[in-house]
Formats: sequence, C-alpha cells, structure tokens
Amino acid sequence: MFNKQQTPQRINAGFILAIAFLLVLGSNRLNKRHFHTLQSTVNSVYKDRVLVQDYIYQLNNIFQTKKLRFITEDDFTPVANENEKVEKILLDFASTELTTDEFNTLNELNLQFEKLKKSENKVLHSKENLRNGVAILSKQTFQKIDENLNVLARIQIQESEQMTQLSNKSLETNILLSKLELAFLIVIGIALLALIFYPMKTKQPVLE
Repeated sequence: MFNKQQTPQRINAGFILAIAFLLVLGSNRLNKRHFHTLQSTVNSVYKDRVLVQDYIYQLNNIFQTKKLRFITEDDFTPVANENEKVEKILLDFASTELTTDEFNTLNELNLQFEKLKKSENKVLHSKENLRNGVAILSKQTFQKIDENLNVLARIQIQESEQMTQLSNKSLETNILLSKLELAFLIVIGIALLALIFYPMKTKQPVLE
C-alpha cells in the first residue's frame, strides 16, 4: 500500500515517524532521569536518615547510661568501652551526607563528648572529684548533649519530609509525561492511518 503513495505522502509519513521516534527517545531519557532521582532519594532516605535515626537512638542510650552513672556514683570502669562505641557511631554519622545545620550540630556534639570524657577520666582517677564540682559540670555537658541530639533528630524528620516531597513530585512528573507521550502517540497513529487510507488527492492538469 505504501508503494501506491505519492512522494508528498511518503515525506509526511516519514516526518511523522521521525517525530514519533524523537518523542519516544526524549520521553525515555526523561523517564530515566526521574527514576534515577527516585532511586537516589530512596537510597539517601535510608543511608542518610533512617540509619542516622538509629545512630541518634544508640547515642542517646549510651549518654543516658553515663548520666545515671554520675547520679548514682556507680563504677566508672565501663566508660572506655562506651566511649569507643560513641566514637565509632560519631564517625559513621559524619560519613553520611550532612546538611549545614547537621554538620555544625554534630561538631558541637563532638566537643561536648570530649568534655564528658575529661570529666570521666577525673572521676576514674579520684572519686572525690564527684564532690568537687565534676558532677555539676557533667550535668551541664549532658544538658547540651541532649539538646544537640534533639536538634539532630528534628533535622532527620525535616530532611526525610523534603525527600519524600521530592520523590512524589518526580513521580507525578513522570506520570504526566507518560500520559502526554501516550496522547501524542495516539495522535501520530491516527495521522499515519489517515495518510494510508485517505491519501491526498493531487490536482489533475487542466487540458486545454
């Protein structure tokens, strides 16, 4: 049937097919970009937010144990193992993708942790230090540590919410593009059918 088509019709059909090809190609590239955004966001939510929430939870438990030890004047021997765990968690925390506020708060938490270790070392060398102001200083340090952990926890919620909104926006855009692609392909299909079954009539030369 294509053999019977005239040259202008063949050109039009080729032009329409070229548009369809470019449309599918462009849509495919856009879909890949949006799916990449979705994949990156999901991975980031897990690596940089869900795991970090677990880090904050572990840190909070360790610091609460330390605080209770100062209150009860219990044995300070386990602090070395606790501090090793805290240092590892803080390093893992620092290796995630941090916002500016998160970076500053984490640095402040590290400073307070260093102060706390000094207080613990003083108590290890002499329990009299508990009566000489170390407990009071440690109480202030614990208060600042709690504040930093609360700030970090709030940041995780805010960042997770923003990432969720980004994922939803990317998904909505992808759905819209898919609908537009389908609509254009239908229009192109109808145009091709019209060219095939309703060929353009050419004007016959007028005989004098």
